[in-house]
Amino acid sequence: MRRVFAAGLAVIAAGYGVSAETMPAWERALPRPVYDERPELVDFYYKAWEIAHGRIDIVPGLPAPRYMDEAHRSDRIWIWDTCFMTLFCKYCPWEFPGVESLENFYALMLDGGADELPKVVGNRHCGEEEGKILEFKIHHPDNPPVFAWAEYTHALQTGDRARLEKVYLEKRWLQRWYELFDSFDPAAPRPSAGACPVALKKVGDGYRWAGNPSGMDNTPRGRKGDRDTGNPSACPNNPDLLWLDALAQQGLSALYLSRIAGLLGRDDEAAEWKKKWEAAKEKLNSLYWDETDGFYYDILASDRSKVKVATPASFWPLLAEMPTRGMADRLESWLKDPETFGGEMPIPSLARNDADFIPAGGFCRGCLWLPMAYMTVKGVDAYGDGGLARELALKTVLHMYRTYAEFEPHTIWEDYSPTEAKPGNYLKKPGYVRPDFCGWSALGPISLFIEDIIGVKAADAFKNTLVCDFPKNPKGRVGVENYRFGKVLCSVVATKDEIVVESNRPFTLFADGREFAVKAGRNELRR
Repeated sequence: MRRVFAAGLAVIAAGYGVSAETMPAWERALPRPVYDERPELVDFYYKAWEIAHGRIDIVPGLPAPRYMDEAHRSDRIWIWDTCFMTLFCKYCPWEFPGVESLENFYALMLDGGADELPKVVGNRHCGEEEGKILEFKIHHPDNPPVFAWAEYTHALQTGDRARLEKVYLEKRWLQRWYELFDSFDPAAPRPSAGACPVALKKVGDGYRWAGNPSGMDNTPRGRKGDRDTGNPSACPNNPDLLWLDALAQQGLSALYLSRIAGLLGRDDEAAEWKKKWEAAKEKLNSLYWDETDGFYYDILASDRSKVKVATPASFWPLLAEMPTRGMADRLESWLKDPETFGGEMPIPSLARNDADFIPAGGFCRGCLWLPMAYMTVKGVDAYGDGGLARELALKTVLHMYRTYAEFEPHTIWEDYSPTEAKPGNYLKKPGYVRPDFCGWSALGPISLFIEDIIGVKAADAFKNTLVCDFPKNPKGRVGVENYRFGKVLCSVVATKDEIVVESNRPFTLFADGREFAVKAGRNELRR
């Protein structure tokens, strides 16, 4: 694998004898991480981009024919996979079609674009249909509705106001999906673009749902009693269960719709969306929070009793900024506890002390999944707890890297064992999960690495600001070169004594609890 060192805009590791000019343009345009303490993670970062680039697909006839493929079936697309992929595609948006890929869902589900679905050749993941001509469809129309979060996050990095105007003002795709999520009904005809029937239904105190469309396929969250006595490869799918993550995700959508409306100058609409967020927050905190355990649980619609199965779904409210400070502290204690979601391989898909936890992973009975890990770390970030966020991110990415280095084939996987440096295992069939999964798993080596391990947390191209949280006493240099947000192209690299910033334009840097007015050119800032 090529190792790219941070030494200006055009230098490649001499051992490879390659100049920047001979690299593809998209590779030269990538942000270049600097992390002297663990240069192997820099290599791993580039490997993730390399695999992800191979996941760009073209299907003529789609509303967005060039799109990010999930590394799964050639005839399907998944909503939450694609939304999560936008969160690393934002770093090279001119090459990686992140938010553009979302238009395949908007157009097919909202704009009547499913009348003539394109046909594709089935791949090996299509089972008995391999090699056959299949209709291209959305696998789960009622997947987690995190479009607004994805669109807003992309816009802050790129400064693409026109994109927000399109999805919010012109097409109203985001508002209409919010309404669609609340209107799904399993008794209604299946959406014509949908491959699977919907399971979601809004009821008085929340949402009925199921494991597969929620993204936690065989989770035991719907079980009755302390253990699932049925088939562990299936989800109990208790029809009386109300899923806390559906409510939190819809609240998250309202929160980010409010922020989008505000950014576009629609203050009245922003206030209305904020009210919807407040309503979701009040319901979640009053009905789903368990004061004794300091944790959110799913509840039963019949009597509002809590079903005490602890999974990372309970950290969605953190991302949606719903807990009080005290509640957030108690949630975070679960992330520090090696008996639940802490330890050297953190954020398993089921608490380690649960009777249904499977040490080899068992898909959603213990495996580490990058979308859940990333969401959880971003929730911790939302409450300003950078130290814990860095710890969780570093342990997650190191676990991925150890698996990459020690397990063959040397690649990035769909999910990971919570106990060994191995990919996760299936329960429905023998063997390990899908390889070359970038796909959402690129969130670890790319996004968690840049944002939480290195500490280049968040850009706001509209306010012309960059927030960094570098380690206090790094071993050598730490930072990112060739980093773009909006019209700014900069390098921000720290040592224990100083932060050196080079930029083509002025911007405001927030770092070490201070505010710096960065000028165009070279800036040497004392720590």
